[in-house]
Amino acid sequence: MPRPSVIPAVKERLEEYLDKCQLDYISQPELNRNPTLPQTTDAKVNVRALAKSIGLTQSQEKYLFERQELYSLVNMVAEGQGLRPIGARTEPADKAIQQRLVTQARSAKIDAQAAVEAKAREDALVQELSVACKRIAKLEAQNMRLQAQLEMINSGMLVRVAT
Repeated sequence: MPRPSVIPAVKERLEEYLDKCQLDYISQPELNRNPTLPQTTDAKVNVRALAKSIGLTQSQEKYLFERQELYSLVNMVAEGQGLRPIGARTEPADKAIQQRLVTQARSAKIDAQAAVEAKAREDALVQELSVACKRIAKLEAQNMRLQAQLEMINSGMLVRVAT
């Protein structure tokens, strides 16, 4: 014979707790109302604290996430108190982070391409510089030979000129 479900008992305790929280919320002055459900720092329902408040074990907390008949009760009260419901994600932050990652990836790809292009230009310039340095050295040697020949001619020597 299967074990009886614990969900009806959990639902009953949850309804009692939620009624008490809602009464406490309504009894506050309207302009200064603060949520009476346990909450996280980012204004979501704190399921672990809620489960502890109604006497659930840590292994039974999952029912508040998985069972629609339980989380829908909590979510109705949470939304009435201005809290984000069970299972809510911080989508705006997640989307912003995801967009930032996409932008950074795009930027990194562009930067990598620019670095490759800059390296190619640098290599081409280094090669051109090497060729120019060799040509300059060759022209300087030729210039020195011609100056030596000119000095020899000026001193009265006959110089043979290669054609």
